[in-house]
Amino acid sequence: MGTGTDLQSAHPLLEPRTLGSVLNEVATSAAPRALLELIRWLESFTPSSPVGTQELARVVMALHDVARPQIRQAGGLYLSNAFGARSTRYKTLAQDFYASLGQAYDLVMARLATDAQVPADDPLRLEVMLRVVQAAVGETKWRAFDYQEPARRVWERAVEAYRQADAINWLNVPVALRNAWVPRSSVHREFAHLVALLCASLEHQPPERIEAIDKLICELHGSLQLVSQPLGNNCYSIDLTARSLPQRALRLLDEVPPGMRFFRPGDALTKLAELARGAADGSSNHAFAGLGVSAVLGATRHLMRQWGSQSPMRQYRRHEVSGAVALATGLGFIRTLISGDAQLRPAAAWELLDASRSGFGVRSGMFDADICRVGALVGVHVGETDRWVLALVRRVRCQERGASVVGLQTLSNVPVPALFEDDKRCWNGILCDPLVRGREVRVACEPGFMRSGTGVSVSIDGRTIRLMPGKVILSGPGYHVLHCQVL
Repeated sequence: MGTGTDLQSAHPLLEPRTLGSVLNEVATSAAPRALLELIRWLESFTPSSPVGTQELARVVMALHDVARPQIRQAGGLYLSNAFGARSTRYKTLAQDFYASLGQAYDLVMARLATDAQVPADDPLRLEVMLRVVQAAVGETKWRAFDYQEPARRVWERAVEAYRQADAINWLNVPVALRNAWVPRSSVHREFAHLVALLCASLEHQPPERIEAIDKLICELHGSLQLVSQPLGNNCYSIDLTARSLPQRALRLLDEVPPGMRFFRPGDALTKLAELARGAADGSSNHAFAGLGVSAVLGATRHLMRQWGSQSPMRQYRRHEVSGAVALATGLGFIRTLISGDAQLRPAAAWELLDASRSGFGVRSGMFDADICRVGALVGVHVGETDRWVLALVRRVRCQERGASVVGLQTLSNVPVPALFEDDKRCWNGILCDPLVRGREVRVACEPGFMRSGTGVSVSIDGRTIRLMPGKVILSGPGYHVLHCQVL
């Protein structure tokens, strides 16, 4: 039996008929089953697999291509109910797929580095480099849904691909791609996309806005560049030699090392403003299909603030503090805790890190999916008293070994449970401010109860006071906060 025949029998996917059958089955299956099948096949390749370099590369790329529609489907299903138990499954499958895909490309890159039979100018090398960076972009976005930075190996893999393409002047050579949103791309474009994601402060954004930011970056590709000189302030530096993550450059270097690159997002602000105007006017853009206008506008405002001429600064100074705090979620449960009617109380499982006039930071040794989500409403038990504070989650950052850091913005220091009633029904809510006639008060309640322009009565301390609900000023999972005029 010849060598070629040995290789053909070394792995089932090297047989064209089997590969075609697998690709067809994946393409016609629902996302969960398809992704599980893809993960199984990607993990079937190991360093000891007797598979030729070119054959291995082509099979991995074919699996990558057929996965693209499935990943988009999984993304839509996940975002339709990002915090539901079923949606978490789609997120986990997508994360596992990209981890397996990255490991498969690791194997391909290692083979290409030592295989002299693949010419140095073979286009296959360029396509693998591009796909390595592209896979890193996908993994970075899906990890951001859990507020995690990319795994160190993912970033190092992308940097190595970028450096190899740069060394042979292939950074801007276009490559045709199948099943991709953009049919032609380049290593430079994909790496700039990756850097832009890492410089977008995704830890401040809920999942739908993270998706919107990713799609906005795709629309900004012509304005996002990596250069070897900073060319002014407001840029991020990338040390390709040390392979460190992008950092905002606080000062200009007198002498720029050869391994440094600079990302200048300010060049994209004009295009961002155009996209924001289009979204506000209702102009159709297929790139944002499936996303709400509020998510696109919110993502645009965030990027313009983050990438503006002045870096975002905290409004108030933070001071280090210590102590244990308890956090609770769910509007109904928070209300019973504030009123003292709760049958149980959450443990003080969070540690205070710092505090300012507007909020505080806390840390836990575990990731609590109910609390670790931007926009969540939480009750915070502060100190040894029975006082509860109402706060919003504004920042989440996951650390190594499952620990998480959460930034909370105080919504009310004196929340008061209250009973609300209109002509047809009554419901419970929380007053965030004292009731003073002629002034506005913020009210937190479940969505769908209070309607703008329809008067309601609130019963508190034996008194009944009329309110006129106004606009919703904040919303999140399971709650709305409205401005109401006290009559």
